[in-house]
Amino acid sequence: MDERQIVYFSIEIWGAFFSLIAALTILLTRHFDKSGSRKLMLAMLCSAALMICDGASIYFRGDPSPEAVTVERWSTFAVYFLSFLIIPLSAQYVSQIIYKRSGGFKLYWELVEWGIFIVGALALIVNAIYPFIFFIDDAGSYVRMPYFFWLPSLIGFTGIITTLAVALQYSKYMLPMERVAVVSFLFLPMVGIIIKLFYPQSPFVTIAIVVSAIILFVSYEASYVQFLVEQEKQLSRDKLKLVNHQMQPHFIFNTLTLIRYQCLTAPNEAVQTVSEFSNYLRGITDYLTEEDCISVEAELDIVKNYLRIQSKRFGDSIKVEYDIEETEFDVPPFSIQTLVENAVHHGFKSGQGNKGYIRVSTKKDKNRRIVTVEDNGAGFDTGELKKKGSVGITNTRNRVELMCNGELTISSEPGKGTRAVITIPE
Repeated sequence: MDERQIVYFSIEIWGAFFSLIAALTILLTRHFDKSGSRKLMLAMLCSAALMICDGASIYFRGDPSPEAVTVERWSTFAVYFLSFLIIPLSAQYVSQIIYKRSGGFKLYWELVEWGIFIVGALALIVNAIYPFIFFIDDAGSYVRMPYFFWLPSLIGFTGIITTLAVALQYSKYMLPMERVAVVSFLFLPMVGIIIKLFYPQSPFVTIAIVVSAIILFVSYEASYVQFLVEQEKQLSRDKLKLVNHQMQPHFIFNTLTLIRYQCLTAPNEAVQTVSEFSNYLRGITDYLTEEDCISVEAELDIVKNYLRIQSKRFGDSIKVEYDIEETEFDVPPFSIQTLVENAVHHGFKSGQGNKGYIRVSTKKDKNRRIVTVEDNGAGFDTGELKKKGSVGITNTRNRVELMCNGELTISSEPGKGTRAVITIPE
């Protein structure tokens, strides 16, 4: 390699290294935006593969040995192929940003980009059999054909222009840094394509992709930092709501009324109820200011004390069952408790005649921990829940997602009860 090739080769290797590091970083922070992160990570991996192949092409260029010529041919094919592939991948990422920020406005222009990619891939396959765009001669040199050498540039240019036009049209849904990143990610390679028409062996396209990938990754990290800030604000708001929710005056007054009645009719039971009520209040006050998840055993202690007291209030009209298989995991404070409270308040205080039933279970399913709270209460229309929302459910769902990257799903049907499931990955 001459001095210029060494410089180009170094740029390709360092660019590939950065893209791999960026992909790894995105993988570690993927809970920020799972779908968008996955798409950007694929684009970064494609960028890394593109630069590795282009580096191999530069390294073996001009070497007449059969092995070097073979590597040059396949690496050149891969460079074109990956250049086409990165366009729909970046289009998917832009589409995900718009979808997320617009509240569900779905764009399908990425399907057009995949169509352009297929056209480019087919052209490369035909060229490998019957060269009409370029070929690698026996000396290991890149030779472009006289009539259709411009076809890959036209295909890439068309794909980039399409995505750029859509990104500019819907730029109002992007943050300022994202606008700069997306435009540069599309505009710089476009300039590289134009330069490559006049200097076919230059790596300006891949250099442009390296620079634009850096900008796009910095934009992603800036969005991630903003997400962390918003996450802290949301957790603070949820904590205030949680304090108000847990200090339930009705439950406290009803329990004190129960204890007074037991003192007159069953003093021994009153002593036990006082102990359970004391343990419940201690658990509430101990974990109200907790910023991290707590053990599921500690959470279940609060739940059990709460349900023991409620069982004494409702007597035989409520039955509680536990199926605890897994306890080696943590949950947000009062996450299970809130679901149990909903089962009691909304399930068994609506005047239905059947005997109330609540079942709390935990289990491990592969790499997930699952907590289920079921009841046979009044049930409700889940569509109404989405429209009107519930402070307790919304708060719990937010904290499950933010504090342990989990998920809360609610299924219910009027007159047939409710099933709430917390899923927490390892």
